[in-house]
Amino acid sequence: MKALKFIRKVVVAALPIIAFFLLWQLASAYVPRGVISSPVKIAQAMWKELIRVKPAMNMGGLTLLQHTARSLWRIAKGFALSGSVGIVFGFLLGTYFKSLEKLFLPFFQVCEKLNPFAIIPVFMIIFGIDESEKVAIVFWAAIWPILFNTHAGAKSVDPALVKAARTMGASRFKVFVGVILPSTLPSVFTGLKLAIRVAFFMIIAAELAGATSGIGWFYIQQKVAYKLALVYGSILLITLIAIIFNALFTRLEKHFLKWKEHAFV
Repeated sequence: MKALKFIRKVVVAALPIIAFFLLWQLASAYVPRGVISSPVKIAQAMWKELIRVKPAMNMGGLTLLQHTARSLWRIAKGFALSGSVGIVFGFLLGTYFKSLEKLFLPFFQVCEKLNPFAIIPVFMIIFGIDESEKVAIVFWAAIWPILFNTHAGAKSVDPALVKAARTMGASRFKVFVGVILPSTLPSVFTGLKLAIRVAFFMIIAAELAGATSGIGWFYIQQKVAYKLALVYGSILLITLIAIIFNALFTRLEKHFLKWKEHAFV
């Protein structure tokens, strides 16, 4: 029964996607050439690039898989940094350090309002166009949803639960681990899921602005060469990877929220 439910769930979720690509395939037959490429041609072109062992002439000495790996590594570094700093600061400002909250929160809110696309040139001036610039851009864009969601979650913890734990003799550390952390986890994961989406958008923007590798750079090269199938394919590839990462965080969230139900002081 569980297997049938799972299959039914997958089929229902896949139907809109299948319908979208079928409509795309049909529409591509009536749209003038040079405007869009059909899903079939995109799949064929991308498969050819994905299984390629030696880089093509206009690929910068790397295969598509290697370009993808470069982008993912930049995202991983920037996201790990933003996650570490954002979660720590979110808890610090939302729990025991009210004076720090009054001092830093307005400043962070101003920083969050800055358009990350508009300040890419600033990062390029400070860091150049090497790896550190890409990581810094991802870090800057991804830290704010993590920090503010963690802060909001920590602030919304029921004071009665904290007071009850302190009355029972729990230390600040035990209150944090047993009450504040489990109650804040849903907000933390909301921030992480928002941040990973932003990170994928920003790495493409950073690589479009200046890079010699990565999916964004690959996209530009195919656009210059007017290879429409690979242009659309690179967009679909980064979208697919982002969806996979979002699904991964959703699974992790479910796992850790089970732990939350059994949390104790």
